[in-house]
Amino acid sequence: MNKKLLGFVGGAVVIISILTYVFVFQSKTDSNDTPEEELVLEEPEPIVEPEYRYGLSLDEYQIEEGQVKRNQTFAEILEGYNLSLQDIYTIDKISSDVFSVRNFIPRKNYTIFYTTDSLKRAAYLVYEPNQTEYIMYQLQDSLAVYKENRPVEIVERTMAGIITQSLDHSIRQEGGTPALVNAMADLYGWQMDMRSLHPGDWFKIVYEDKLVNGESIGVGNILGAEFNHLNNSYMAYAFDKGDGLNYYDEKGESMQKAFLRYPVEYSRISSRYNPTRFHPVLKRRTPHLGTDYAASKGTPIKAAGDGVITARGYTRGNGNYVKIKHNGTYTTGYLHMSRFGKFKQGQRVKKGDVIGYVGKTGLATGYHLCFRFWKRGQQVDFLKEKLPAQEPLADEYIIRFESVMSLTQKKLTDITMPYADQSYSASSK
Repeated sequence: MNKKLLGFVGGAVVIISILTYVFVFQSKTDSNDTPEEELVLEEPEPIVEPEYRYGLSLDEYQIEEGQVKRNQTFAEILEGYNLSLQDIYTIDKISSDVFSVRNFIPRKNYTIFYTTDSLKRAAYLVYEPNQTEYIMYQLQDSLAVYKENRPVEIVERTMAGIITQSLDHSIRQEGGTPALVNAMADLYGWQMDMRSLHPGDWFKIVYEDKLVNGESIGVGNILGAEFNHLNNSYMAYAFDKGDGLNYYDEKGESMQKAFLRYPVEYSRISSRYNPTRFHPVLKRRTPHLGTDYAASKGTPIKAAGDGVITARGYTRGNGNYVKIKHNGTYTTGYLHMSRFGKFKQGQRVKKGDVIGYVGKTGLATGYHLCFRFWKRGQQVDFLKEKLPAQEPLADEYIIRFESVMSLTQKKLTDITMPYADQSYSASSK
């Protein structure tokens, strides 16, 4: 190889070496100066579930909530929502088959669903007459009225308490409600006087709590109870023969009479049957042929027994009153009501049905129920009558009843008393 060619090859090798060095060095420099771009994964946006109220999407409507005011009409509630008089008339007419708009009660909740596309216009009005149902008035497109029932969950609960002042005080102290007090008073009304309990008396209860959307709306059935009064225990077991729950003691004897002892929910007897009573209004002696139960205005009045309403009206002395014929022997009367219940004259009622509410109409000085009791057409002292008990369990039900009783007894025994002395229990008798 001549010198000229050798020099050319050598120069090429040098140039290639220099270029290789520069490229490698630059790559390292770039890698050191500029970090690698990290792969960033974008988090998906959270899925927003549409919010619904009464089955209506709040994405489609705006809402306004309120309570019915005294003497407020359906039209007044919807004033300003561009509902025509013809639509209001139509809703008024068709609502009578489901729930009339004329039956709205003050202080009950309502919700208006409306749109604001061009005008503020009501699409639906939802009215809540009670906690278990609501009424939907459809005000757009075709007018309609629907009644919807909320699902009610039944939860079994237990309670125990000791009497320090009264049954009402003790049950409330343990977190119970007036409805539970009333249920216990009805259950044991003929075994003991609920107004004459003694400090140290105690009770245990297994009962149902009714829930809507997780909130308690009232008491269901009492399933079993023990009441220790003056060191005597009175047991009560709920049992259904197929015609509804009734209550029996450990021998299968009925706990209940044909009539309630307290036709007004847990009230106070303010005046008894007295043929020589001095009338506080008339200012002269005139017989008081009934039993007065003092209670707050509006307290529910219950039918004392099964029967048919034979009279429902008003007189100057009785005020608003109802009379119920129970059978060929017994009739009851309920005087001075503030208003009537839903039952009309000629309709059959069952023991415990609400037939009216406490008032002071007629010749009355304070809020109370005057309860009258007829036996074979003659008014008698209800509290002194030996009333018929309901029938004891027939032999065919005894085996099944004993099984239910055993299970209920176990639940009662397991209830812990809310005080230190554990010697009192359902199993220590």
